[in-house]
Amino acid sequence: MLDPATTFVLVTLFMLLNGAVIGFIHRALPKAMQASAADWRIGTLLLAGSSLLFASRGIRAIDWIIPVANGLLLIGITLYWRALRRFYDEAETWLIFLPAIFGTVCVAVFTFGIPHFSIRVMFVTAAGCTITLMALRELVTHRKQDRTVSAVVLASLLLFVTVALLIRGVFFFFNSTAVDSLLAANNVANALTPMLIAILPIVGTTAFVLLLFERIRRDLHRMATTDELTSLANRRSIAESAHAALSHAKSFAGQFAVALIDVDYFKQINDRYGHAAGDVVLANIAKVLAKNCRGKQLVGRQGGEEFVALFHDATLQEARVAAERLRSAVEQTRHEIDGKTVATTISVGVAALQPSDKTFDDLLRRADRALYAAKSAGRNCVRE
Repeated sequence: MLDPATTFVLVTLFMLLNGAVIGFIHRALPKAMQASAADWRIGTLLLAGSSLLFASRGIRAIDWIIPVANGLLLIGITLYWRALRRFYDEAETWLIFLPAIFGTVCVAVFTFGIPHFSIRVMFVTAAGCTITLMALRELVTHRKQDRTVSAVVLASLLLFVTVALLIRGVFFFFNSTAVDSLLAANNVANALTPMLIAILPIVGTTAFVLLLFERIRRDLHRMATTDELTSLANRRSIAESAHAALSHAKSFAGQFAVALIDVDYFKQINDRYGHAAGDVVLANIAKVLAKNCRGKQLVGRQGGEEFVALFHDATLQEARVAAERLRSAVEQTRHEIDGKTVATTISVGVAALQPSDKTFDDLLRRADRALYAAKSAGRNCVRE
């Protein structure tokens, strides 16, 4: 087994390499993620510096190395915590550095004032565990948002490090005369300490990078399937859902219906209040439509002021009832534009699956004819 000093040097090299990896990809990341990645990179470099200082104490036994090395260690882990906070858009606060500051001050006191190795370890353990547990809390709190393998791996690493720190702290607390230096090679705890320090900078950095790229992948998928203005499913996404529902209904003799929705007199809103106001109205109507869809009903934006609603397992009559609910909800909605209250209505055309329908376009064409009939009937109504 390598002696602790040699191990510290080796893990320092690996930490520096991992820090360099994040540095290389930093500019390729979206701006929203760059601050988080920068914190993780700096934290890794600080841990590398801490590891190098621990190793150097075997060459030059200078007491100031102890609080500085431990301080770099605690601040580095704190930056990991802040990296996760920034990743999840948590509010900025300097208070997260308090455990690191407290731990570093205590180490200085029990290095220069009342020299005592075990008590130093105890305070570093308490501060380190506090920081890793708070970082773990960030991942657990946002587990619904990030149910990814990388998030689970990172949470597992933080939990492992916390438990390992506690075990190490307890060992030195009850073996206060066993050793007086991290570089003493006469016990297993010291031999494993460099490995413990290296887990987050090396393995954790890999998991963090995957966390970043999984977020990018999800964002790209959302951009490809979601309408930017309304946050509803876009035309492509709606078409894919409709084709799948249509195929399922035809295969199992099920029901399926579609509604084509158009905002009445929308051009007048744009002409009178401007396109920005028109965008606000469309976004508001989209929220109303989405809120009033129930069960397996799905609404998306077809384009312009036109929306599409899919009614899974619905007959024509059931689809008409659902469409009437959407129409009524929009009619009761009011929009605030330039200090004025503006009302809007929609016209809806409904069509249900027929044996002769081969594609979603067949239903859409009939729904379009029904929508034209609703417009001709005076608007603000549902036709089939």
